[in-house]
Amino acid sequence: MATKINVRSPFYIKPTNGSLVSATMQLYIYTGVFTTNKPASAQYTITKNEIDNNNYVVFEVSELVRDYIDIEFDGEYDSQTVWVESDITMYNAADGGGSSVGTSNTDYIAFDGYGYFHEGTNPELSRGLLLSNNTIFRLNYDNVRIPVFTEDTNSVTFLYKGEEKRTQTVSSSTNTNGQIDYITVSGLDDNDTYRERVVNDGGTLEDSDCLDLFLRSYNIGEVDEVIINTDAGVEVVKINTIYECKYEPYKVTFVNKYGALQDLWFFKKSVESTNVTSEQFKASIFDQSTLSYKTYKHQQQSFLAQGKDRITMNTGYVNDDHNAVLEELLLSEQVWHTEITDTEERVIPVIPQTKSITYKTSVNDKLANYTVDFEHAFDKINNIR
Repeated sequence: MATKINVRSPFYIKPTNGSLVSATMQLYIYTGVFTTNKPASAQYTITKNEIDNNNYVVFEVSELVRDYIDIEFDGEYDSQTVWVESDITMYNAADGGGSSVGTSNTDYIAFDGYGYFHEGTNPELSRGLLLSNNTIFRLNYDNVRIPVFTEDTNSVTFLYKGEEKRTQTVSSSTNTNGQIDYITVSGLDDNDTYRERVVNDGGTLEDSDCLDLFLRSYNIGEVDEVIINTDAGVEVVKINTIYECKYEPYKVTFVNKYGALQDLWFFKKSVESTNVTSEQFKASIFDQSTLSYKTYKHQQQSFLAQGKDRITMNTGYVNDDHNAVLEELLLSEQVWHTEITDTEERVIPVIPQTKSITYKTSVNDKLANYTVDFEHAFDKINNIR
């Protein structure tokens, strides 16, 4: 139906014709139903001339397309992609003049993903499973969520000790909101825990240590293996369930290299802090009429005081498979962590402040724990105007 492209990396379109002197591309970008919701006019019209009589031109469109992908996360896991259509007319004279010598019309489905240098130009990353890791470390009372590209995926099966717990058939879609499907063991796409389900349904949880202890011991869906049947073959994801009794775990959600939302749990010690910045000036507090001043007034005055909250998180012990996850987390441009209180679910935008990481392996380090610093992506004092 459409070629998959990842627009955080360059994407090149190269029309070629033996009589080509110039080419004009009309680029259509839209959401909704394929072709049905295509706009009446193109967002971009670009004309380029050939160089050195080589009978081709090259258009690079990824930055133009990415302007129309606005990734949002409010606790709901949605497919956020766009359709792209390039209509190219080739001409036998410069600047789109002369006569047409050919046309080329191609459809694409664009994800906010990227390829690495070694993956070459126009990385399609065509696979059903939209994860780089084949091991997931889940909190015992948390859902398991598997993002898949629906066009390349047939079904997802959850197993526990070899017994099938749930199978979901996956169907392709002609709508942008159906290109990525987040398959869960519970069947509930947007609720991870019992606490989250109560809050999102408008309920209130009793503030009780006993209730909190019970909810932490409740397993929302026992699973230790996920089988993803794709057009290219079978992918297997192992699930390691963690029971954390001492620390408050944090769930971090980020956009991974495939343009899908991915959850990563930090199970161990976390430290919260606030950094404050301000300017100062020396005020005149002397009263010449009385030849005195008030000793309780500030001679040094502060202004433009503002703060930023930070939190340092630890993953707990993970395997080598999670090196890729940490790498994609630090390379992500959209990251959030979720807090669940007795009355609300708060999704907090954050920016990873850890800019370098030393990867650990089971051979060199035996056990690997990663520490990541995050800063809230907003000022502590509301200054939105």
